[in-house]
Amino acid sequence: MNLIDRLRRSNGAATNSIMLTFVQVITTVLGLIVTKLLSVHFSLQEYGTYSQALLVTTTVTSLSILGLTNATNYFYNRTKDEQQQRIYVATIFSLQYIVGVGCGVLVLVLRTPISRYFGNDALIGILPIVAFTPLFTNLIQMYQTQFVSIGKAKVIALRNLVVSIIRLIAVVVACYVLYNIITVLFVILCLDIAQIIYLYFLFKRYKNPIAIKDSRFNLTREILAFSIPMSIYVLTNSLSRDIDKYVISAFANTETLAIYTNAAKVLPFDMLTASLITVLVPIVTRLINQQKYDEAKNVFKLYLRIGYVLTFIFVGGAIAVSKDLMRFLYAEKFLVGLPVFIVYLFVDMIRFANVTTILSGAGKTKTLMTVSVVTMLCNAVFNVLGYKLIGMLGPALVTLILTACMTLALLHVGSKEIKTRIVDLFDFKELGIICLEICIVGTLIYFLSSFMRARSVSYVVSLITCYGIYIVILITLNYKRAIQCYRQLNQYKG
Repeated sequence: MNLIDRLRRSNGAATNSIMLTFVQVITTVLGLIVTKLLSVHFSLQEYGTYSQALLVTTTVTSLSILGLTNATNYFYNRTKDEQQQRIYVATIFSLQYIVGVGCGVLVLVLRTPISRYFGNDALIGILPIVAFTPLFTNLIQMYQTQFVSIGKAKVIALRNLVVSIIRLIAVVVACYVLYNIITVLFVILCLDIAQIIYLYFLFKRYKNPIAIKDSRFNLTREILAFSIPMSIYVLTNSLSRDIDKYVISAFANTETLAIYTNAAKVLPFDMLTASLITVLVPIVTRLINQQKYDEAKNVFKLYLRIGYVLTFIFVGGAIAVSKDLMRFLYAEKFLVGLPVFIVYLFVDMIRFANVTTILSGAGKTKTLMTVSVVTMLCNAVFNVLGYKLIGMLGPALVTLILTACMTLALLHVGSKEIKTRIVDLFDFKELGIICLEICIVGTLIYFLSSFMRARSVSYVVSLITCYGIYIVILITLNYKRAIQCYRQLNQYKG
């Protein structure tokens, strides 16, 4: 049996995550191309309006999900009774239909006040196009959770790839044929509707369809008792992530928001760890529910290890070549946001330490809620102060500091849920060695990049050369660690 056949037949956690990552690399590249095309071919005013529409939909999505994605995972995996699974999942989906439609109508009714807040009348005509996008986005996420829970993560990977290709085609048409950025939002809406229909019928091939008639609304109280604290966490976490953009919108113009939005965009350095956590969510949930704390600790420790081995390396190199990278990803006109871009690279560096899986799997959603509410309130206060003191960079620095504090707090609480300590989840000696390697090689690469730029070498050539050298050196030094993590994780079946 050759390597491809072995990978196809394998259902280990690490194998699934690598397959997901492979597809995600392609979809991510397509997504970056989309951002590049929009950034280059439209003005800062047009791109800023587009960013405002996406900001509204992101917030409404977080508001309307009500923690139901986590509830789908929790209530499905806590029992093996298929009838109970079907009833709970159907009820959860029905709740999302009700809430999602309500929020969509609310956006339509409030589109004028929303546009007035952003100081952009163009939003009045755009918000009706995206009003129900949050509903479709949430339903897609819930279906994805179901496919992962039944061991069909590869189906989701293929879907993401197809959707990304279609979205790229729409952007090309918008840029080169219609010259209208609104086309992109309209195509996203149509894609979301098509995905819901496709996922519904595809799910019927593997399990009983998720039908409204199976709903039992007497379960609503039990479901919401779990999901509401989680929904507050998701909402406040989303607001904490986006509140800097709302501050920029309140105190600056649409063009400034366009610059900040791209500079503060989360880059996909956590692709492997994100795929891992997708595959490991049901595994960790079952281990915690079965009180197999040692196994849960081992799984999560391996996840964190591969997270800092890979994420730190890739982000460290990006910081060293940040100026060329920002020009490559966006356009020259966005370089005024370079300091914000660098700060957000550090935010990317610590995002891998995701412990919400442990806490939600253990049913500790109130803990998540408390931490996230405190973080959001701090964000609301200090983002405004940061902007008043040092301008656009202030909210970015506040986001970095509070993200680090929240991550440490959740790591501390999460470690207790699997009966261990935060210090036992990390190999600090190994972590120190990796950081030292990054600092030394990154510094050398930074000076090489500056030298090439001073000699008027193309930024594309400089970026590829410098980042390539950096990655080759760091991967050579650390590939054995990554392979070891892969082999150990692959013993856990999805």
